[in-house]
Amino acid sequence: ALQYLFEGWPYNTYSKEDNNCCSIMRPPILLFALQSAHSLQSSPPLAFAPSCASKNCGGGVLRHRQQRTKQYLSDDDEEIIPINNDRSILAGESTFQKYGRPSDINSDSFGPLLPIAEAVDEVTGGWALTYADLHPATPRTTIGQAFLATNIFYAAGGLALGVQGDWFYGALTELAGIVSFIYHYSQLEFGKNRSEVRLALLVDYFTAGAALICGGVYMVQMGIDTIPIDALLTAVGASVCLALCWVWEFGYPYIFWHSLWHILSALTGYLIGQDHLLSTGG
Repeated sequence: ALQYLFEGWPYNTYSKEDNNCCSIMRPPILLFALQSAHSLQSSPPLAFAPSCASKNCGGGVLRHRQQRTKQYLSDDDEEIIPINNDRSILAGESTFQKYGRPSDINSDSFGPLLPIAEAVDEVTGGWALTYADLHPATPRTTIGQAFLATNIFYAAGGLALGVQGDWFYGALTELAGIVSFIYHYSQLEFGKNRSEVRLALLVDYFTAGAALICGGVYMVQMGIDTIPIDALLTAVGASVCLALCWVWEFGYPYIFWHSLWHILSALTGYLIGQDHLLSTGG
């Protein structure tokens, strides 16, 4: 909500000259409110439909609001047609949707990892090395710090597995948590479209992937049908949260769902590692 208050939200413009419609950003709510107040002073009041004395008061308000959202001309003679639906307001746009493929994948940014970065970028059409813009959260805001703190679940799970005897999987989980913290810290600190964040993201793929592969091997060794139901439930929950991060890949919604991904995926890894220890007598 704060993002739309200060940054604005999507709307369509319709040009009379080229008969085309395109999506751009509406001015921030604060600015738009001031503009609306100014326009109301210079225009006659709009009629209000049914009175609140009837049972259709809500409908009257709705029709009144629809009358208030009439098309108007901007300074460059374009007709502004608002998109009045929840999807346009809540969905937002990912960095990939806004800016397309990264343009800073070079040796200066990735060094010896450049061939891998280029391969990942090529296979995924540029999507894999883009990341969510978490503005207005930063490493110094309460929400940003809470988001970073969720990586402690990897540290706790990895340490617990190591103490119980599985130092290998425990170390992979710990490493995944450390790199995840570094990636998300740089994501919060540098903002959108930065090569430093892309490099951290690429390394995060390696470490998180190694932990996931190890957990998958453990599941195959134990037999899928023997996996505890609680581990399966947390695995499904973690997967859903990760998928929702790509649906709402911006700001606070992303932080919320990705925080849950951290918590549930760390818990899943711990449960699978613990069950593997029990099955092998470790």
